[in-house]
Amino acid sequence: MNEKPRYPKDDEVKVEWKPLHIAIIVLSVVVIWPLFYCVTDLAKTLPNKLFSVAGLNIDIIGVVVASLKTPYYGSFSDGGKIEVTRANVEKKYFQYGMWLIAMGFFLQALGTLL
Repeated sequence: MNEKPRYPKDDEVKVEWKPLHIAIIVLSVVVIWPLFYCVTDLAKTLPNKLFSVAGLNIDIIGVVVASLKTPYYGSFSDGGKIEVTRANVEKKYFQYGMWLIAMGFFLQALGTLL
């Protein structure tokens, strides 16, 4: 119970994918795309609705990726090196998530303008 925390190597510091993160992505894909196929007149409004729905789906994935965090590894007297490593890993995923959100907004804008 009171075991000493093990100091992780830099390549072992990774974000945690929790079941809720995976469920949000899977549910968004499983619910949105079949509905899109069922309710869209594919001959008339395919390009604009396709861009809008794809953009929304990418936005959902981007939000989930941007919200990923690394686990707490414990307190170490290392001058904060582990916290800097954690912050850099989280920053990378946050920036990637924001990039996905920007791409989703761009696709939504294309869908609106077409």
